[in-house]
Parts: sequence; structure tokens; C-alpha cells
Amino acid sequence: MELPKKDEIPGFEPEIKVPVNMELEQNEQKSVDAGHSPWRLDPVYVAQVFVSLKISPEGITGDYPVDYEALNVIYNDGVKAIIEVTGNTPVRRVYLERLVRQDNTGIWTVVGYDPNE
Repeated sequence: MELPKKDEIPGFEPEIKVPVNMELEQNEQKSVDAGHSPWRLDPVYVAQVFVSLKISPEGITGDYPVDYEALNVIYNDGVKAIIEVTGNTPVRRVYLERLVRQDNTGIWTVVGYDPNE
């Protein structure tokens, strides 16, 4: 059995790519390493925040508009992940990668999404 190369993940082609500021991501990684924002280590939580900000771009107060349980991991190889969003949201899928560090201590970054049409 042959595993696909990391560049050949079937279906890892977001319809809309999200620009990434690597300097900001490296600073965020340092912050997480120091014990801040541990949620950045969970791809589902990162997707929840991303989708919630698509619904409420002015910011999130109180509960998130998207439940954690409404997000399903459909792919995760430890470096790339795809999260499917159920329910009535503007986003159908969120694509994430560990760009700064590709191990369990690396933060997840949204690199794209598919809109809910």
C-alpha cells in the first residue's frame, strides 16, 4: 500500500484561498508555546472561530454562532486538515495546515474554505 505524498492529498483544493501572513503565524506560534491561545492546537476549534467570524465579522461576544459539534473532521494527517461544517453557515468546508511547525505542538492555520452555496 502506498500513501499519497503530502502534496497529493485528494480534495485539498479550497475554492477560496485565505492569505496567510507567516510573520504573524510565527508570532502566534511563539505565543502558544508560551501557554497562550491553546485553542490554536485544535483544528476544529480554529475552524469554529474562522466560521464564527464569517458570520459575525465585527467580533464574537458570548457563545460562538457555530457549535463545536457542528464541525466534523473529514481529513487530518497531522499537517493538513479539512473540517466540514453542518448547518446553515456561509462556509461548507475549512482547510487548515500546520505551517510553522508540523508536529503536535504546531498551530493550525486556515488556508482556505469552500463557501456554502
